[in-house]
This record gives sequence, C-alpha cells and structure tokens, in this order.
Amino acid sequence: MCRAGHEEGVAEATVAQLATEGAVSDARYAAGRVRARAEQGVGPLKILAEFRDKGVDAELLAEVLALRDPVWVARACAVRAKRFGESLPEDRKERDRQARFLQTRGFSFDQIMTAVRTLSP
Repeated sequence: MCRAGHEEGVAEATVAQLATEGAVSDARYAAGRVRARAEQGVGPLKILAEFRDKGVDAELLAEVLALRDPVWVARACAVRAKRFGESLPEDRKERDRQARFLQTRGFSFDQIMTAVRTLSP
C-alpha cells in the first residue's frame, strides 16, 4: 500500500499514464523547483544535494541546474549584497566571513570568489 492508502500497482500505473499524457513531468518539476529555490537565495550545490536526496535523475539535474551558467554568479552577488550590503568586503576576515555565508547557501568556490571580489559579474 502507498502512503495515501492506494494499491502500489494502481498508483504506479496512474503516474505512468499521467506522464505519457504530459500531465506529470520530472523536468518541469525540477525546473520549477530550481527556480523557486534560486529565488530564495539558495545556490546550485545545495539544490543539487536536495534533489539527490529525493532521487531525481543525475542527467536531468545537470541539464536543469547548468552549474557553469553565469546566472549563478549573478545570484551569488545578489545574495551577498542583500545580506552584507552593496560595498565589497574591505579586509580578508570580512571576505572570508561572507564567503562562508555563501558556501552554506550552496554556491561553488568560483561563484563565491567572484561575488566577494566584484560588485557585479
């Protein structure tokens, strides 16, 4: 039995039929979820980890996330500016603090270094 109390075979058949009709799409779900999490200030590495925990296909993730996309650098800069203000960190200690913050948000090293060293990508 599934969590909702339906027979597992019936549930699988229904989901397969909906996918065939285009009513359910992993790609559409992933794209929407990535967009929503990115708007919340979450970086691609954290989003990737969240999807892996849910068992989403790795190829689909790579396609939807596009980790090398310059949009992620712009998002990292925006998240840094929202949290710490528009001006860049003046010393190494502050730059490291801001970098750690961006790291916990799930941005890559390159994205973080660009964000703490330039006002905009």
